Amino acid sequence: MSTLVFCTGGGQQSGIGHVMRCQALAQAAEEQGLDSVFIVNPAARQFILQRHDWTGRVELAVEGENALIEQLLNTADSAEAALIVLDGYGFSEAFIRAISVANAPLLLLDDIRQPGYQYADIICNPAGEPWRDAYAQANPGALLCLGAGFRLLRREFVATNPLPLAQRFSLTVNLGGSDPTGLTLPLLKALCHELPEAPFRVVTGPGFDGASLSALADFIATSECAIQHIHNCQDMADLWVNSRLAVAAAGGSQFELAACHTPSVLLVVAENQRQASNQAASQGWCEVFEATDVVALNALAARVKALWHDDKQLNTMYESAAPVAVRDGAWQLMAAIATWRNRTMETSC
Repeated sequence: MSTLVFCTGGGQQSGIGHVMRCQALAQAAEEQGLDSVFIVNPAARQFILQRHDWTGRVELAVEGENALIEQLLNTADSAEAALIVLDGYGFSEAFIRAISVANAPLLLLDDIRQPGYQYADIICNPAGEPWRDAYAQANPGALLCLGAGFRLLRREFVATNPLPLAQRFSLTVNLGGSDPTGLTLPLLKALCHELPEAPFRVVTGPGFDGASLSALADFIATSECAIQHIHNCQDMADLWVNSRLAVAAAGGSQFELAACHTPSVLLVVAENQRQASNQAASQGWCEVFEATDVVALNALAARVKALWHDDKQLNTMYESAAPVAVRDGAWQLMAAIATWRNRTMETSC
């Protein structure tokens, strides 16, 4: 049986988005009879062990770039890897170049035209269509899997049907797997002040630190608002399809939100989120709010309040999501890779 070998990671500052989109690809591969091995850092391993639906064997990454290169190449050889997948911003150009000499093709999951992409055999970037010419010029032999069709979502999103907006009731707040900027509690306070009657769901990820969890629990216990707190949610698809409006960090969650037809306010908390977020805003199903520096919480809460009470606008946003929703991007990527490999083998023969 062939194997996909992933090298990725996550943590308090980087969140869990890289790990989760790799998991989406592993789930799609599993349905084609392929195994997966994940080489990850300790924080990502701890998160993975908390998942009830995880697909793939997990190895702890060794420390040091040269040692990690050796570990990854050895794992790929021993597993007779069909594909090596790199996803993360911590890989140097020299690291990517070293991995590119492996016997297995190298897939780079990219957001930022990461230095070293010129050595990848396959480049996947769901927001990367504007960079097609740049990718092709620097790496003319690569398979380019660019555009919305390659959004990598876990199979829970494939199996979930969006509810009609009239059947949704919650105002959901989720600022990613770790919320490194600490916005969850101050944002929730501002929203409760503007919308004391709204039914809130606040979702925190596995990287949310203990002190922040305690402070959040204290506020919820004393607040007069209706607030449900969900920590380390194992079924985000079910949560999103029950959300009338979401306020979320503009990472990989934005693709989940579009798939669930959920009207959203996306907070851009990192520069690598900007291109995809601007594309999403142009589609009409969400609005984008700047949060990379000082966040204007009062203005944000006022805008969320206005949307919450605007049934017409929320319906327009809901309907705008349907034409751009993609749930099977991981399966489309696997199909594109299979076609590319078959053509490559025919050419080599």
